Amino acid sequence: MSNVPTTQTTGGAVANPDDYNPYAACGEQATGGARNIIKFRKGRYFYSQDDIEIPVGTRLIANMAGAKVGWVRWWDGRPTDEVMALIADGVAPPRRSELGDDDRSQWETDDRGDPKDPWQFTNHLPLKGPETGDEFLFATSTRGGIGAIGACAKTYGTVYRQKPGKLPVVELQASDYAHPNKAYGRVDVPVFELVDWVDEVDLLSGEAGDQAGEDLPSEPEGTTSAADSANRPGAGRRTRF
Repeated sequence: MSNVPTTQTTGGAVANPDDYNPYAACGEQATGGARNIIKFRKGRYFYSQDDIEIPVGTRLIANMAGAKVGWVRWWDGRPTDEVMALIADGVAPPRRSELGDDDRSQWETDDRGDPKDPWQFTNHLPLKGPETGDEFLFATSTRGGIGAIGACAKTYGTVYRQKPGKLPVVELQASDYAHPNKAYGRVDVPVFELVDWVDEVDLLSGEAGDQAGEDLPSEPEGTTSAADSANRPGAGRRTRF
């Protein structure tokens, strides 16, 4: 897919060196070039600095070939470096001990005054609106978010070889679980339920939104799912929100 976010290793070409913005360049690298970063909070999805809500039930195309795992270094609230690997390459990211920044006395501190590791283990899942062509990136360092991408990858991995030339469509859902510490109550987690497939060639030509749905095989045991969500009212191919 030529117009889906791809792995970047630099901030891109700079027309005028005097205009170079290191924070913007690093943000471009750390987000794969995507402008619309999807955030999940309290069972709801949002994007942009204005927190535009994406309704639960919205369907987006998942660019599994662009999904990445690895580490993002944060300092003063901004990403300053990343070491990421494409899942499709089958190469594991480095271990935390290989990244440096080992002196805890030099780390920033959190709200409780405890040292905060600047390197955060992170997963990236590029997404795309099948009707609008809008590109998004779900970037997460949370246990629930990483688990959601992992469950989606597990389901995708069982069938993708049977779907040459096709891309998976996921439906944004939400679930929750009881935290072991009762003080935290129930914790909301995102769910990316694989519900459909589209032809990659149709996506490139802008016709993916007109395709009819395809039947999916039964979901393998152990993957995350939202039961009967595809049949829920309002859970159609909404991408204009």
